[in-house]
Amino acid sequence: MTASLRPLTPEELAAWLATSTLDYTDDLEVAGLSRAAAERKAGESTAREFPGGLPAPGQHVYAVTVSGEHVGVLWLSAGPADDPTNWWILDILIFEAFRGRGHGRRAMLLAETEAARLGAAKITLNVFARNAAARALYASLAYEPTKIYLEKTLPLPRAVS
Repeated sequence: MTASLRPLTPEELAAWLATSTLDYTDDLEVAGLSRAAAERKAGESTAREFPGGLPAPGQHVYAVTVSGEHVGVLWLSAGPADDPTNWWILDILIFEAFRGRGHGRRAMLLAETEAARLGAAKITLNVFARNAAARALYASLAYEPTKIYLEKTLPLPRAVS
């Protein structure tokens, strides 16, 4: 199987961007934000990274193809001004019909190769704690945790005696 990356077509980009924004909103809500706050945060991120629906400079969105078939999407982001060689994987999506066939691993390896080609010396990503399959894949590819956030939902205030 030959895996590769290609730029998304305008139609593919529009469809992915809508789905990605909704998925991010859902993830933020599950992680504890109110629906309104999650929608606001996801909308602000989309507007900043894709003004007018097009990738801002430094944003690279690709179709992941395997043997010529479009199996997913990869979003790479150039490193910030204070750390330009630390690139980010902001989204990696293997379409449901293609999961469980090693395409996620292929996509990660393509991401690493592409980021290095574009000037990255390091690649970083975030993963929600509940995504055990993704965490296992990243660990198998030698990604190491650098930050761990812990939180607890508190009950409503009550009188303490």
